[in-house]
Amino acid sequence: MLRLSIKSITLPLMALLAIAPASRGETVGFQEREVAPTVELSMDRVPAKRFVDVTGSGFTPSANVTSHLLQPDGREFPFLPILTDSDGGFTHEVDTLLLLVGVHELWVVDDATGVSSNVARFEVTREQETER
Repeated sequence: MLRLSIKSITLPLMALLAIAPASRGETVGFQEREVAPTVELSMDRVPAKRFVDVTGSGFTPSANVTSHLLQPDGREFPFLPILTDSDGGFTHEVDTLLLLVGVHELWVVDDATGVSSNVARFEVTREQETER
């Protein structure tokens, strides 16, 4: 979601665009300059003893990022270093077996730029899974 206000730009900005100058016979176009890092989760409510898939995009290509996971009691798990692919993306799984029941927050920081992704939330429940 892109959020802009007249007085200021609200971060994270989803894309900065620049107008490319037109030469003779060419049309004016837009060139994408920067995309804010984003993380998405495969589900936002998950029974204990299951996995949540995390997908990241918009990070520095072929670089290190640091994944953070905050538990419902306010304690943070040890951070997880991840290497992005050549497009600035990554995937990984969060195993809920060792997680507390409740809402967890996950975000990823691009180590090269220091820019943080959005905060994605998911809830671990006591529900038993019947099939995977």
